[in-house]
Amino acid sequence: MSDQAAPNISMVERIAVASLLNGYRFVPRFMHAIRPMMLSMTWRTAKSWKNALRTNGRVILGPDATAEEIDAYGQAVLLGMQRYMEGLVIAARASEQSILSRIDDYTGIEQYREIRRRHRGAVLISMHMGEFEPAAALIRRFDAPMHILYRRDRISRLERIRAVARKRFDVTAHAVDDGLAAWAALRDALERDEVVALHGDRVQPGQKGIAVELLGHRTELPIGPFKLAFTCGAPLFPVFNRYLSDDRLALEIGPQIEVDASVVQNPAESPAIQAWCRMLGERIRAYPEQWLNVHPVWNPEGGSD
Repeated sequence: MSDQAAPNISMVERIAVASLLNGYRFVPRFMHAIRPMMLSMTWRTAKSWKNALRTNGRVILGPDATAEEIDAYGQAVLLGMQRYMEGLVIAARASEQSILSRIDDYTGIEQYREIRRRHRGAVLISMHMGEFEPAAALIRRFDAPMHILYRRDRISRLERIRAVARKRFDVTAHAVDDGLAAWAALRDALERDEVVALHGDRVQPGQKGIAVELLGHRTELPIGPFKLAFTCGAPLFPVFNRYLSDDRLALEIGPQIEVDASVVQNPAESPAIQAWCRMLGERIRAYPEQWLNVHPVWNPEGGSD
């Protein structure tokens, strides 16, 4: 499959993100007070986000969802983005203990540690849900240094704050647009018995995708996490973050996804990729408003073909 083109970012969307980051940095209480107004303004003016969320909502909520329900879903995602921006600012400034105290619920750690004792390196596959930085801080506390593959954000303020937060928790970032050099660095990290984290819910510009069926419709997901785990002989773990009702966080490290040669030879039929699709679909359906994806994922009018 061909690489996806980089989504356009309008001036309205750039201003919205920069305003949120500045506001949560300097006047967080004021930002809490004007959240509804910011949400309404963003929904009215950020056309590409709204269109993508409506398209995604039709699939996630199902054919019986009303236009009002779909719009409510879309606005809830934008509200979740506000919450994420606040968390990012907190991660760039607060103490490690304060960050860790936000995680109220975590599961799967002992099982993860037991498997890690028998293998060199580990690959974590996750999705755009919850907050990465607190999860990274917790995993780093009982494991090795962490590396992530990411796409450089074209909103410079977001990129700078994110870089500060990662550095504080000993997370080394490798840009996907660096090509083979980034993948070589990830392989080297696994060889040193370190941890590599990648998103598996959206193909980024510069990544290769595999056509899969997700929630009954065709889309593309990254194949890189599976190939990296297989070629390096590292265990692959699904990791899910989400918000609890009071803005605190939950972290779940799922059972190891067994990866075999099919991810290279016949990825469309790979049990590992199919297992990830099931997990991903379950989390999206369970917490649709927490999936922070403002890019179109499916074309529901095109059916499941």
